[in-house]
Amino acid sequence: MESDGMLRHLAFFEELGRMDESEAGWRAVSAGLVTMRLVDRWIAAGSTARVDAWSVSAVREAIEKVEKTTPIRRILTSVVDVMVACTAADMHALSPRLMAYGQALEYEAKWSLAADVYTVIGLHTDALNDADLAVSASLQLGFCLRTSGFLDEAAAAYARASELANASNDLCGIVRGHMGDAKIAADRGNMPRAESILDAAIEQARAYGLDDVRSRALNDRAFVAGQRGQHDRVIRFSYDALSLSKSQRERDRILTNIATAFRYIGLLDVARDAHLVLASTAQEQFIRWNSALNLLDLAAQQGSELQFDRYRRELEAADLSPQLRATYLLYVGRGYCLFHQSSLGIAYLEKAVEFAAGHRLNQLVFEAEEMLSVAKREQQFVRPTAEWTNDATSFEDVVVAIQSMKETAGIA
Repeated sequence: MESDGMLRHLAFFEELGRMDESEAGWRAVSAGLVTMRLVDRWIAAGSTARVDAWSVSAVREAIEKVEKTTPIRRILTSVVDVMVACTAADMHALSPRLMAYGQALEYEAKWSLAADVYTVIGLHTDALNDADLAVSASLQLGFCLRTSGFLDEAAAAYARASELANASNDLCGIVRGHMGDAKIAADRGNMPRAESILDAAIEQARAYGLDDVRSRALNDRAFVAGQRGQHDRVIRFSYDALSLSKSQRERDRILTNIATAFRYIGLLDVARDAHLVLASTAQEQFIRWNSALNLLDLAAQQGSELQFDRYRRELEAADLSPQLRATYLLYVGRGYCLFHQSSLGIAYLEKAVEFAAGHRLNQLVFEAEEMLSVAKREQQFVRPTAEWTNDATSFEDVVVAIQSMKETAGIA
């Protein structure tokens, strides 16, 4: 059983192996590991599940070493409390707590750990009586795997979510499962397929009155429009999504798309304001890192070498996901070329091509190869000019909204 438990929670062991025992983060991961192994034993005991006092005491002792300010401490405590209170293994009672743990790990950009937790939920939750939890776990598993660069495994998780949703007539889950397919298609560079799936999802969500799902689909559609270079459509799709969203997490993602679109059409000050808000206030570490990457790129485009070097140094040591690491290499390479340091720029772009190809991030491979070709042909890069030639006041409502967010966040 111990060997099996170790294999099932390999992500936790690997994470601990990359950390120093003196780090506060090490204690949080260690507490999570012993809690998940206690969950294993509790599930295996089935109808006779009674966790022994010694094991509970050891796990609680590990949890008490986690910083009091982190929600993970409270969540892990609630997981143990449920197991102590139940006279038999009851995933209906435990799964919501494990979902909260997975969500907290996502906020800290610990996708491999979150994927481990969601896998446990998916394996042991009753797909008939707790279909909503089973579907949600599969969707979040797909997200974590995709973010970590495991696209085939992510596709399987989204397919499982669709299967479970169809079996339980969960309209929300059905549409979101299809949206997962669109994300995989976009990551693999198949933008026409992603567009087609998302356009259908938007209409389905509208027909069923699923505002939250429609907001998510509009946001995903905005991302694909951005990949197609349709940046004015990105802003409109995203702003429509913002008006429908009630989730702060989703609103952060929507604002990310809006900021990126403003950057590409040349309204760089507006883009920078949006990314400053996100870098300061976004709930997820992933979003904060993504905005820091964009602030790095904006510094290069606006000729601020001091700011560029500041963000480059901050992000160099960050534990970025494969997608963000490839983007970092690409942006740094382009930045050095813009600052007339072509040899450094070419070196980074070559790393970007190799890294993105190794993780099958096809769209980023295309971008890095094209940029590398330009860098090798020319002595220096030319800073991009604005693509937007129409009256910028057509986005006045969006610009005013961003300024209001910035003021609320207290950013000068």
